Amino acid sequence: MEMREIEAFLAVARELHFGRAARRLGVSAPRVSQAVRALERRVGAPLFERTSRRVRLTPLGERLRAELRPAYERMERALEEARSSAGAEVLRVGIATSLPGAVVDGPIQAFERARPHCALVRSAHPNTDPTRWGDDWPVDVFVGWLPADPAPVAAMGFTVGPAWTREERAVLVAAGHPLARRAAVDVEELAGQDILYPSGMPQRLADLWIPPATPGGAPLRRVHRHRSASLEEAIVLVAAGDAVHLTVAAVRPDSPHVVTVPVSGLPPVICAPVWPTGTDNAVVHDFARATGTPPRP
Repeated sequence: MEMREIEAFLAVARELHFGRAARRLGVSAPRVSQAVRALERRVGAPLFERTSRRVRLTPLGERLRAELRPAYERMERALEEARSSAGAEVLRVGIATSLPGAVVDGPIQAFERARPHCALVRSAHPNTDPTRWGDDWPVDVFVGWLPADPAPVAAMGFTVGPAWTREERAVLVAAGHPLARRAAVDVEELAGQDILYPSGMPQRLADLWIPPATPGGAPLRRVHRHRSASLEEAIVLVAAGDAVHLTVAAVRPDSPHVVTVPVSGLPPVICAPVWPTGTDNAVVHDFARATGTPPRP
């Protein structure tokens, strides 16, 4: 089994989309497809179910991911420790899976120019993951979508760095949904819709992401449909017509079955780095200063 096959398989298993997996790995989509097919030939059975609307793991694929992912992560940690022993700096950066590459690439490249001898190791995670990590924080810094007011995140024990971008809100709807034909909608118009409620996020933070009621007082019907916290699952649920998903305007899935429609009446969100308060790591602070603004405590 070749490393490129394992990396391709784990990337597709995480993204549930060959194009996004390719972008994460910095290779072409056909190369990812070829690596996955090669691994499937070695195994002797499909690892993914592929249709025109979705990609999902087969039961065998689920078992293989459960076996391979911890081993792969241990290998990455061993390499990082070897680099550290050799005197090289390593920065582990978690990236929210819903962040477009155009948002992430500029600040990361600025940091790499500022610290050319630091090895930056990326990993992709759902945007809600940091709220579940607690003391088991697996990266040095996480970059994701956060409330424009950092106070609720700070109250949870995290430091928010300078915003990389500020984005207005949007709603993800099925292509056949009546709102899909609109240029924009007001949040008051979402009353009565089933709105996907973030899975695993503390309520005080989830309420900032999807409030219990509109500014006009109309209750919002928030529903728990996720089995995971991934954007990919939200896209599948929305495409099936099960619900709509409140997101940000920068999130525009590569799918003909869903549409992103701007939403007015809700506060904007920011993309920013975040890390546990009290972390004494100069490299993290340098990373936070990649945009030229000192981090906020």
